Amino acid sequence: MSDHAPPPSFFWARLNAWGGFDRLRVLPLLTVVLLLIHAPDVWYLRTPLIFLCILGVAFEQVLRRPAFWYVIATLLGTTVYLNWESSDNHKYLFVYWALTMCAVTSLPREQQGSSLAISSRWLLALCMLLATVWKAVNPQYMDGGFFEYELLTDRRFESFASLVTGMPAVELHTNQELWGLLHHGHLRGLKVDGVQLSTHDGIRPLALFLTLWTVLIEGILAVLYFLPNTRRVAVIRNTLLIVFAATTYSVANVRGFGWMLMLLGMAQSEDRDRDFRLAFLGGFLLIQAYTFPVSAISGVLLGN
Repeated sequence: MSDHAPPPSFFWARLNAWGGFDRLRVLPLLTVVLLLIHAPDVWYLRTPLIFLCILGVAFEQVLRRPAFWYVIATLLGTTVYLNWESSDNHKYLFVYWALTMCAVTSLPREQQGSSLAISSRWLLALCMLLATVWKAVNPQYMDGGFFEYELLTDRRFESFASLVTGMPAVELHTNQELWGLLHHGHLRGLKVDGVQLSTHDGIRPLALFLTLWTVLIEGILAVLYFLPNTRRVAVIRNTLLIVFAATTYSVANVRGFGWMLMLLGMAQSEDRDRDFRLAFLGGFLLIQAYTFPVSAISGVLLGN
């Protein structure tokens, strides 16, 4: 090591300092970005939500008003209510988070940080607990059927399934077309009662592994976030949450859910754990990086 090189503690101190950003300013802005990207498809809900989010970006003081978050929660809740049969799980979490921000911003400034941390920990704990219980009591999930079906038909799993199992991507594309025909063929006047999907010997073992891994890590996270908020527990659960996001959303690229978990992770990281705030922000960016078409880009660079 050079005589002039700063000691390792210097870099850790700088990292800790960078993680000391004001959560009460950064999190509302990140939430607005998240909502802009995942705005409802229905125009009469999408339009006012986008308008409010743009207003929040332009006038930061608006983000500190409980009424702003109450209206946001109302719009998001209405979307879930009107589309409950097709709403993704993270859409419900968006509503709870907006209500949390409403409650937090209604408190005196000196109480907002601690209230935000406690509420976020409870949201993480309950989210993981309910997810684990639902999976554990659902035979169609625990037998690996859910992931087997998703690996064969969901385009978000296509690259992962092909890479790990060796199943040709063209067969997965065909499965996706058959899935679309089965679900939407009636719109073209076609009556399709069933289709035969292509599969591969490696799909079933991979589906079982993903099933067990998901239940295990979500269950552990649920327990950890219910435990008392000691420094040692915080280090373990925060690290595991980042590992969960880094592994899960590299396979199932559901950006909305991943980003929401990273926001909750940042929100519950108190000043004692400020170094993790930067790690959760990195997780936020990593989940976005997973959406890059790496194979296509590498093919262009290599001239393939």
